[in-house]
Amino acid sequence: MADAQHEEQTIRVNGRRQAAEIGLTVERLLERLEITGRYALVERNGSPVPRERFGTVELEPGDEVVIARPVAGG
Repeated sequence: MADAQHEEQTIRVNGRRQAAEIGLTVERLLERLEITGRYALVERNGSPVPRERFGTVELEPGDEVVIARPVAGG
């Protein structure tokens, strides 16, 4: 039987599976995806994540994350 701590943890980001190490924060996920957090809008399991909490909100296995970036237009 596999040790639960060493099993692969996954989340979904914009509908696509992503590996997620234990303790992965929203901020670290954005860095890994090369997305500037300053301009990112993030939802976790259908609830908005306030920008000031990106560094403290840890993602858990099975979380559904939606990341959007506003687009300027006019």
